[in-house]
Parts: sequence; structure tokens; C-alpha cells
Amino acid sequence: MPPTVPTADPADSTPVPDPRSADRLRVHSERLLLPAAFVTCLGNGIQLTASALLLLEAERSTLGVGWVFVMVAIPQVLLSPYFGRLADRFDRRMLCLACDVLSALAAVALPAALLLGSPAPLATYAANFLLACITALFMPASNALVKERVRAERLAVFSGHYEMAVSAGNLLSTAVGGFLIQMVGVEPLLFFNAFTFLASAGCWALIGGRPEKRDITQPTAAPPPGPAAHVRGIPAFRLSLLYAISSVIVVVSNTLIVVLVVKSLRLGPGVLGVVDSLAGIGMLLGGLLYRQMTKRVSNLTAAVMGYLACAIVITLEPRFGVYSLALFLLGGLTFAVARISTRTLLMSTVAEERAGRVFGSANALGLGLSVIATLVVSHVADLSSVSHSFLALALLTALPAVVTAASLHGRSVHSLRHDGVSAKAPAQEGRSHSGAGG
Repeated sequence: MPPTVPTADPADSTPVPDPRSADRLRVHSERLLLPAAFVTCLGNGIQLTASALLLLEAERSTLGVGWVFVMVAIPQVLLSPYFGRLADRFDRRMLCLACDVLSALAAVALPAALLLGSPAPLATYAANFLLACITALFMPASNALVKERVRAERLAVFSGHYEMAVSAGNLLSTAVGGFLIQMVGVEPLLFFNAFTFLASAGCWALIGGRPEKRDITQPTAAPPPGPAAHVRGIPAFRLSLLYAISSVIVVVSNTLIVVLVVKSLRLGPGVLGVVDSLAGIGMLLGGLLYRQMTKRVSNLTAAVMGYLACAIVITLEPRFGVYSLALFLLGGLTFAVARISTRTLLMSTVAEERAGRVFGSANALGLGLSVIATLVVSHVADLSSVSHSFLALALLTALPAVVTAASLHGRSVHSLRHDGVSAKAPAQEGRSHSGAGG
């Protein structure tokens, strides 16, 4: 009698995901996450730059420019925590895609309203308010998507690259906006901006569906018991506050750079492009410096050093006339070190299933503080001088960073290096420092 060949019972068989296929999908996702995030933030930044110039021309007031950034921040402060919970419940990739499509429609609405004769301030505030509501969902959804799609051993490296892409998009948007406004005017630029959102939406569409059963392809530590507010003994709120300081720098700087270049130095909008190109180059160099620094010091130490150095640079930026514009390269470098360090700390301590709500709350906290800081700094610029307003921003950067870092003294956050794992912990399976791509 020939031997029987055992066969699987069809009733008991379940599809098992191929780890190699899941890995290929994750690599594919990494390659598209960066350009998608960069283009989306570039589009948002172009919109804000054009809006700031429209309001500066119409109202001739620093506070008028500041109010557009406040108008952008308020919806995100109110909606980001709730939208972060939505990002933990629904398909994050589809949420990002929907956000970019809606952003394209909102971007077209502003130049259309201007061409139809609507008052520039009213149309500008309304369009930016709508875009801000969309961004309140995009920010937690895109950050949670990174946590979902990127392997644990590559999370810190990719997180740095992702933050550089987001920040470079925000900063270089002023360069693109300034040059194109001089070449073609505001209305054509705003129509063109809608296509940047559609390009980003195409990237989200190409990323593909979520890999099945993340735990099979990516070994991760079991999430700690209890609320996600504390991971490894580290209060998430304090890490969110440390991360939020960088949002204050970005939002307030967007106001002050326009005022410094156009109002104080009386230079054309095209110079904004030079300034932010320098800052963008500095951020790229800062990403390289971050990798070297965190081989020797913890992410927390690198963050504090970055914030303090950035505060010094901010103080000096308006004090040497046209020549001081070169300092924006150094400002971008120091900012990148602080931003990437704080983002890596926050990303490494949050569980995937709660990533949306944690980053939504962090986004709300950062922009809430940015509203207060923008109003304070704008009043200082109008009542005193632009130099004093830069000094005020430097103080708002350095003091909270030192106080927050001091409150974390003695916690395990000090030992977290660039891989987001305690340097004192034994080597774990799947941990790697060699991956530099992404």
C-alpha cells in the first residue's frame, strides 16, 4: 500500500502572510511616505506664505500677518486630539489621501474668490481656516502611518528622515512661494499650489494597503500595561511639550521672517526664497549632525543642546542687516537637531494603536502654544522692534526646553539613543543601526 501524503484540512487552513511580501510592502511604503509628506507640507507652506504677503500688503501690520497663523493654529488645537482618535480607528492611508484631495479644493477656492472680487483678508482667513481643519486630521494620521508602516529597527532613522522632509517642505515653501510670486503673481501661484496637493495624494494612493499582522514581520516589545501616558516611566505629556517647542519655532518664525525681510530690510519677496533655502540646507546638515551626536549623547541631551543653540542663533538673526541672513543656515541646522531628537523620543515611546491620538494631542499642544507665542512676539514687533521680537522668540525657545528637560532628569529617557532603545539594555533581536536609507 503506497504511503499516504498528509494534506491540510481546508476547514482548518488560514492564510498566512508572507513575511518577505510584507517587508517589500514596508520598503515600498517608506519610499513614498517621504515625498508625500514633503509635498503636502510644501503646499501648506506655499499657501501660508502667499496669505501672509497678501495680508501684509492689505493691512500693513505685523499683527495682521500673525493673525493668519493664529487662524491656522486654532482649528488644529481644537480638532487634532479628536482627529487623532479617528486616525487610530480608520485606515490612515485613506485619511491622508482624502486630506490632500480636500486640500487641493480648498487651495483653489482662495484664488477663485480673489478673482471674483472678494476682499483679500476675508478670503484669505476663510481659505486658511478650512485648510487648517484638514491639516488637523492629516498630521496625526500621517505620523501614525509612519509608526504603522516602518519596521521597528528602522523607525528612528526613518523618523529623522521624515521630520527633515516635513520641516524642509515647510521652510522651502517660502522659497518657492517668494520666487513664484515675483515671477507670476499671487493668484497663479495659488492655483499651482492645488497641484502640489494632488501630487501628494497620488503618493498616498500608490503606497498600498496595510501589511497584515505586524507582529509576524516586525518583532516589537509588548506594550506596557496601563495608560499610554507613561511609557518606560516617561510621561508622554512632557515629551509632547518638548516636541511642541519646535512647532512654536516654526509658526512664529514664519511670521518674523516675512516681517524681517519685507518690512524691516525692505527686500523683495524673492529674498524669502534665499533665506529659507539656506534654512533648508541647514536642516539637511542638521540631520547628519544628529546621527553623529546621538552616538555619543542621549536624544534628550541632543534636544536641549539643539534648542539652546537655536535660541542663540535666533537672537542674532536680525542684528547684522542683510549679512545676518546667512545665519538662517545655522538656525536650520540647530533646529533640525532639536526637532528630530524630540520626535524620535516621542515616536519610540508611543504604542502603534495609540500613535494617532498621541501625535494629535502633541500637535494641538504645539499649535496652542504657538498661538500665544505669535501674539506676544507680534505685539513686541509692533510696539518695540523686530530685533526684540526675535529675542522674545529665543526666550520662548530656551526657557521651556531647559525646564522640561530638567523635569525628566533621572528617567530612562536619558539613555535613549538614536535607535530609540535604551543604551543600557541588552541587544534585542531585529535591532540595527546600519539602515540609513528611507
